[in-house]
Amino acid sequence: MATPQYSTTSDTTNAGRASRVLLGPCSAQLRDLLQDHVPSQKFPQIIRQKMANHKWTKPQRDLILPSTGQYSGNYSDFDISLLYTLLRNLCNIPKHKNGWGNDPDPNDMSLSANIERIRICRNRLGHALDFSLSDLEFNDIWSSISTAVIEIDKVLKSNHKHEKDVEFLRYEPMDSEMAKHFKETLRKQYEEDLEIKSLLSEHIKCSDEKLDGMIYILIIGIS
Repeated sequence: MATPQYSTTSDTTNAGRASRVLLGPCSAQLRDLLQDHVPSQKFPQIIRQKMANHKWTKPQRDLILPSTGQYSGNYSDFDISLLYTLLRNLCNIPKHKNGWGNDPDPNDMSLSANIERIRICRNRLGHALDFSLSDLEFNDIWSSISTAVIEIDKVLKSNHKHEKDVEFLRYEPMDSEMAKHFKETLRKQYEEDLEIKSLLSEHIKCSDEKLDGMIYILIIGIS
């Protein structure tokens, strides 16, 4: 029997439900979007041409740029972290008004803004230490997710496919084991994102230090 500290509440159910829709319909929609821009059969060649030197985490590199052979899947094993990176860097999708990686304006319905909303909602859940959402927080996140999914479905011309799945899951039963599974999966994705940011920050720092060194040598040479 679960102790009161870990028993299921409406707040933990809210978080589990939001996680489920992000890991289910939202991820599936982003995969469809990637497939629309880069057919999976062309992916191995394109990724090596355009993003071989990108700062990937080890699991990401092992998946999409294996040391032997090549990626041969259909994107079903790509999570939100990887999908966001690929859509942002590989698909020539114009950045939204505030730029990739930033909160879009509420009225911005561009494709990149809606991709961004899905990433932000995923991060909000991953950052919730107690993995719970009040009804107010849940409704706010669900509204952002629904907006993004509806607009991306329009781009995909998918006849409201993912929108219908999101609506269905809002009231689908959620037990404690399901919530725990979705929590752990979502948290893993979020932590992977933090690792990517750390890698990029270190890369930028090293580049800046190298540039400073070159400038110093140039100044000494001129002197």
